[in-house]
Order: sequence, then C-alpha cells, then structure tokens
Amino acid sequence: MRIGTRRIAVGVATLFAGIVTSTVTTTGAANASTAPATSGRVCLFDAPNGAWGLGHVAWAYRWADGTDTWDYGATLQSHNWRRHGSEKQMLHDFATVDEAGRYRSYRCKDTAADDQSAADKTVTAGFAREYYLATDNCLTRSIEVFKAYDGSGGLNRLAGGRFVFPNAYYNYELSGWEAAKAL
Repeated sequence: MRIGTRRIAVGVATLFAGIVTSTVTTTGAANASTAPATSGRVCLFDAPNGAWGLGHVAWAYRWADGTDTWDYGATLQSHNWRRHGSEKQMLHDFATVDEAGRYRSYRCKDTAADDQSAADKTVTAGFAREYYLATDNCLTRSIEVFKAYDGSGGLNRLAGGRFVFPNAYYNYELSGWEAAKAL
C-alpha cells in the first residue's frame, strides 16, 4: 500500500508540475506574440524652472531610417529651434542650451510606428503658427509632434496638454514612459 501511495503522490506532483510548466510556457508565448514591435522612439525634455516655475518642455524623435539620428527642438514664446544629431549630441545640446531655466531631465518612450515625415510636417506647421500661452505652446506642440510620429499608435492617447502646466504634465501624465533621467 505504501508503494501505491508513493506512486500516486509522485504522479500527482508530476502532473501538477506539467500543468504549471505548460501554463507558464503558453502564457509567456502569448505575451511575446502580442507585444507590439517597436520601431520608433520619442523623448520629452523638461526645463522645470521655465515659464516662471510652471515648466517648459521640448521634443525629440528618432529618424525612421534605423540610424542613431534624431530631430529635436523646442517652441518658446519668443522663438522656435530645431536640430538634427546623434543621441549623444542631442543630450549634450539639451544639457547645455541656456534657455527656459535650463533642461534638467528627459523621459522617453518606444513607439510602434516612426512616421518621420508626418512629424517633420507637424514641426513645420507648429513653427508657422502664433504662440498662445494656454492653448498652443511648448507642451501642446510637443504632443502634436509625438502623435504625428506615432500615427495611430499608443501616443494618440496622450492628453492634448491645453491649459496644463508643462511640469505637471511631464511629472504625472506620461503613464508608461520611462522614468526621468537627469541630463
């Protein structure tokens, strides 16, 4: 009887281990196949002392050609600027540019799409418009650029940024983005 009980216990344990392994393998495979492939990357840079302490932000997106080239820039009340360069150059530029109380950190997100052409057109259109502090500013234009770049991807769920302080948006509205990195 003891041998029979032991065989039953070993059989149940083996069956249980098989079920657990099968479930973990199946679940892992399902998660791997449903995870979206990323091709693009965007970053939002924060100058927390800009705009009288309400904050200032700037945008960046990686080129769609698979190189380490980025477009990046900012909208300010008095002017706009845009540059191209490697990630290293971009981080250096944001760390050293002397505007809006200086950029201190940035947050990035990988995207499912990378429509560089749409982002370029959005930057150009934004630079052509008049600046309005509450409704058409550094934050709203950065969000427009991100949404154009990602097309119908996850960034379209970003709130528009109107009537929101850039610091508050940067700190609390970027769910799913990487943690802030110091410049």
